[in-house]
Amino acid sequence: MKRILLSLLILFLFSCKKNEEKDESKITNQKAQDTVKVETGNNDIAKPDTLKINYLEHKNLLNILTLVPDSSMGSWEWKKEDRIEYVKKIQQNNYTLPSRDHFSSIALIQPNTLHIGVVDGSWILSIYKIKPNNYIVLTDDIVGDGNQFMAFEYLNGQLTYIPFKDVFDPFFTTLLINENDEKCLEYFKDNYIGFEYDFIGTKKIHITNSLLEEAKSCFKGNTLNYEFNPVMKKFNLIKI
Repeated sequence: MKRILLSLLILFLFSCKKNEEKDESKITNQKAQDTVKVETGNNDIAKPDTLKINYLEHKNLLNILTLVPDSSMGSWEWKKEDRIEYVKKIQQNNYTLPSRDHFSSIALIQPNTLHIGVVDGSWILSIYKIKPNNYIVLTDDIVGDGNQFMAFEYLNGQLTYIPFKDVFDPFFTTLLINENDEKCLEYFKDNYIGFEYDFIGTKKIHITNSLLEEAKSCFKGNTLNYEFNPVMKKFNLIKI
């Protein structure tokens, strides 16, 4: 009789323990679900690749981004209506996230310059102030086989195309010691895609081609240093 009572008592205690474990498990699982809800409910902010952008600080740059033609993005596609929506979200939230449909990463590295990483290249938009609501606008679509530059003038909400060579004084062939030397000119053309463009601050651009070091007898140097002249609406060559 005692053995039967003892067996019943052990069975009762074991059953209570299992129920306690089930209840505790329910509580733990509920807490985990609550945590997931908190993390995913605001997932735009929680993602590590969120980029904070102060819309008011970059208002002119972002608004001009909505105006540049699709042709300035020849190696990829980011439709104007999508860019308008993109900028609206920045205006509302002061942050953005990379878009898998259009580009892999985006970073505002300077007050007047926007860099976008595009698959195997990048795209740059830079603006240079002439006066309030008036800018020279440069776009650079960079891919493996070279750059596609475009230039515009922005005035009171309107964007007008300008031949790129018209905003630089003088252009690349100024690097040549003798522009009539066919051998050097041919070398220059063969290495034209080796130029790298560094947009510095709000006024300066450095254009460099390290490959030209191999033919020093042909070139005055391998770096062109330009500075923006708002009165002339163009970039003056400061030194080589």
